[in-house]
Amino acid sequence: MNSFKEKLPFIARVVISLLFLLSAFAKLYPTPLYGITKVFEEGQLIPMGFSNDLVPFISRLIIGFEFFIAFAILQFNYLKKLVVPSTILLLLIFSVDLSIDIFIGNTDNCGCFGQLIPMTPIEALIKNILTILLLFYIYKNVEDKKSSSFLLLLSSYSIILVLMFALLPIPSNSVAKQTSSFSSYVIDDFNINDGEKILCFFDAGCEHCMDAAKSLTQISSSVTDFPNVHIVFSDTEEAKIPEFLEYAGYNYSYQIIEFYNPDDPVNSYLEILGFEFENPVVIYLKNGNQMRFFDGTGSNQFIEDDFKDIFK
Repeated sequence: MNSFKEKLPFIARVVISLLFLLSAFAKLYPTPLYGITKVFEEGQLIPMGFSNDLVPFISRLIIGFEFFIAFAILQFNYLKKLVVPSTILLLLIFSVDLSIDIFIGNTDNCGCFGQLIPMTPIEALIKNILTILLLFYIYKNVEDKKSSSFLLLLSSYSIILVLMFALLPIPSNSVAKQTSSFSSYVIDDFNINDGEKILCFFDAGCEHCMDAAKSLTQISSSVTDFPNVHIVFSDTEEAKIPEFLEYAGYNYSYQIIEFYNPDDPVNSYLEILGFEFENPVVIYLKNGNQMRFFDGTGSNQFIEDDFKDIFK
């Protein structure tokens, strides 16, 4: 019995290590750039109030820190004085944000484990509280190495960050041209892979879609050289398109795609969006590179002021 009790602090450290390792990898799912940009940055960091310019750096610093904790919690260099307290502080910061989400009634995936393990804010908050309690247990039952090496910890975190920024480079203002995954679905006249473009997926009878289109018109009137906008409508409410464009205040370029065609499902509206995104969808592209992706009416919804900030 005593032997098991002596092993409990180490078992707790292993649990924390695996938890943070899972959290870091989950934020890079299903592909690293998609997970870190679409799910973590757009779904969690930007709604927290971080600017568009800073989030690419902050996301890599945080995920790098999660990988670092997975290693650092298993060693004894400044474990009690630095590693455990800084981990608790990070969890407290995110717990405050989760508490705000719970208060305002947000039930969307918080992004803590990306899309690998969707969690509501209340589920994530419970997870954070349990993790903090476990960290307090570790704090009370371990001791720092007598000759702790801060240089070892700093070197470890630095190496992890170098790998993060090297393997997941931050898109610059000068973006190399590539072929967008939406190219095969969009009419050639729009030239989706040339320069800055805005691609939207709307239903003509969707009020949220109508408001998003109107917001784009308002933004375009105050932004010099605003990108061209192209709308992909589903055929479910095709007759309402003229009314939609009138409400938007501009005769946008558009095309119509079948909502779902069992004989050709690959080219249907649902298949293009992967069955996982909700209208309205607004995508900002630069030379075919997806720079921002808004969807639905939850934490990743299109917000006029946020979108306008991109062009400042």
